Amino acid sequence: MGKRKKLYTRFFMSLTLISVCCILVLAMVIFYWYRNISIDNVDKANQNVLLNTETVFTNYKEIVQNYTMDFYANPNISALMRSGETDWSDQLYSVLSQIRGALVVNQYLENAYIFGEKEPAVIYENMPLSPEAKQELARRMRSSRIIESPFVWKTTQNNGTPVTLLTVFYNDRAFADSEYYGAVALTVNLAKLQNNLFTQKEGGTTRYAVIDQNGEILMHSTLSGSTTLHPEMLKQVAASTSERGSFVYKGNGDKQLITYVYSAQDKLWFVSEMYYTDSIRELANARNLMMGLCLALILAAAVTANLISRRIYKPIGRLFGSISNISGNEEVLKAGSDLDTVNLELESIGVKLAQLKKESDGSALMRWLLSPRGAPDPSGGLPMMGIGATEGAYCVCVLAVLEPGQTGDAPEPVQEVIPRIQTAFSELAEVQIFRPHQGSAVLILSELYIGSFGDYAHYRSKWEELAALQPESGGRCAFGISGLESDLGLLKSKYAEAADCMQYLKFHAQQNIIFADDTVHLNSSPVPDSALEPVLQAVKQPELASHIPQAVERLLAVACSYRAESATVAVSRLAFELNRTADLSSGNRHSGFLDYYQQVWQIQSYDKLREWIEDSCCSAAGRIASISALQTRSIAAEATAYIREHYNDPALSLNALAEKLSVSPAYLSRLIAEEVDSSFPDFVNQLRLEQAELLLVTELTLDIREIAGQVGYNSSTYFTTQFKKRYGVTPSKWRMNHILQSQE
Repeated sequence: MGKRKKLYTRFFMSLTLISVCCILVLAMVIFYWYRNISIDNVDKANQNVLLNTETVFTNYKEIVQNYTMDFYANPNISALMRSGETDWSDQLYSVLSQIRGALVVNQYLENAYIFGEKEPAVIYENMPLSPEAKQELARRMRSSRIIESPFVWKTTQNNGTPVTLLTVFYNDRAFADSEYYGAVALTVNLAKLQNNLFTQKEGGTTRYAVIDQNGEILMHSTLSGSTTLHPEMLKQVAASTSERGSFVYKGNGDKQLITYVYSAQDKLWFVSEMYYTDSIRELANARNLMMGLCLALILAAAVTANLISRRIYKPIGRLFGSISNISGNEEVLKAGSDLDTVNLELESIGVKLAQLKKESDGSALMRWLLSPRGAPDPSGGLPMMGIGATEGAYCVCVLAVLEPGQTGDAPEPVQEVIPRIQTAFSELAEVQIFRPHQGSAVLILSELYIGSFGDYAHYRSKWEELAALQPESGGRCAFGISGLESDLGLLKSKYAEAADCMQYLKFHAQQNIIFADDTVHLNSSPVPDSALEPVLQAVKQPELASHIPQAVERLLAVACSYRAESATVAVSRLAFELNRTADLSSGNRHSGFLDYYQQVWQIQSYDKLREWIEDSCCSAAGRIASISALQTRSIAAEATAYIREHYNDPALSLNALAEKLSVSPAYLSRLIAEEVDSSFPDFVNQLRLEQAELLLVTELTLDIREIAGQVGYNSSTYFTTQFKKRYGVTPSKWRMNHILQSQE
């Protein structure tokens, strides 16, 4: 009883330990998987903020650029630049007042310069620069082309204080050899612009910055109690070769999650920094919940292991008793050490059963092979095989019908072929014929005299000639020929050889005879995946569907050089993969690998196997095409409906919508373009501007800023620019024209 109790304890401890290990491994995998998802979500949110920051910066830059272009195009300023004369006129006074007004309205604009061909003509400075700085700026204006605007440069104020400025200018130098007639330049105070560029929520811990290609900070958000960004981290960002990305940086303090976006147009980096612990803050609750769940699962696993151990332990007594009765060695079982002793006794019983099986194979199977079906056996013993010559060689031929002949009174193909075999080998062998069932036959051909099969080429050619003859009934027979052997004790294995040959016929086109000697040297390794890939590609890609027959033919040409088991496994894997791929998005339960293996194994002819594979490929291709078309239509319709409903959301973006629909942004962009014949940004702008056009004429109490906000624009200036680009006039003029027309 003690030994059996010990066995129960082993069962219980083993099952409990396995369950606990599986639970812990699963918990760790889920934890790290959820952690990575949390970090990715935070990183995507930071990237969206940086992209919006880049857009706002671009808008401010375009506003300043428009100022410089308008000022430069003014004829009074053009005359001033060319002549250098500052004779005041009403027109010149008006335009110079506009320049001063632009500096007052836009607080981030510090200085305005109108350069003549040789020296500055007019200077407005809220932040006076040193004479050297002005001379340097004048030199840059004469040597710079308009495509180099804007540029960031470091200079000094008149009081010697260093300052970094963004300078936007305009001149006529489109090429390096163009003439210089003067320039208009406006300087932007980056320290003031950052207050408009960065908006910080109360209690926020994420820091944002704009850096140049050298990793130096140009603008940054301000947080109470925050230190400056680490220089080494900024240099790592500036050295990055990708335009977007993130990494975890650990300087002298806590780890930080760094996210960055590169603006190729401005050659600037937009960077965000947040504490790494903040990015995984939500994991704390998940961790506590997971710990409690793990404890509950471990307790449930222990209870389940106890129940299973009892179920396993319950029949142990009966099992030991049965083994004792079979073995007849009860004393050894009582004195032995539980499972080890039982195992030895079972091995002993297995040896005895193997001997009995061998004796059974030597009697019953041989009786089936060597005696005509239904022949009496008066002596009760095994009839001896009548061979032509003592110790002569023999072979086994398995004959089967691949294609049935004509119906009616015509004999079946096997009945026609057997006399031909007897006639062909009448001078060489004694032929014994056995008919296990209709449509097949087993023939044993033994030498009439030793050496009558000696000319192997002649012996083989006879079989090939017989296989080439077609039965008069119109059917078709297959031949499986074993190797030559002289030991009758190997008759069973030779019969298995001949029967196995029939499995190779399905992989050979226009062939109905297989010799076991030819299969010995075939490749026994698995068929490589590269042989299946062309068929799978032809199925998955609609433009290659016409290549399916050629791909299947090439696959079977490769499969015929492998052992039948390997080739069957390869074809079964192909069918399984086709069904799995085609039914991936459906709720149908596809067949298992073993089901396909049995189907392929039962197919006998090449034509049927090829037709079966092609039908499977075409069916899978059709399902894939229908699923793909349905998904494409559904995604495109859902995307456009969502845009029409949420066009006034300032946070609406292609990336966010693609993530919501679980597709890539590039694929979603193509679907939207095909659906509405317009790109995503143009479609969103169109909806917003159409709604803005309606609000301008129906809601006269709303100002331009309020209308811009209602239709989804963060900046009224950007809204005005887009509206003018589409309708040719500003929103204010559009509203005024409508009011005047309605009064008329």
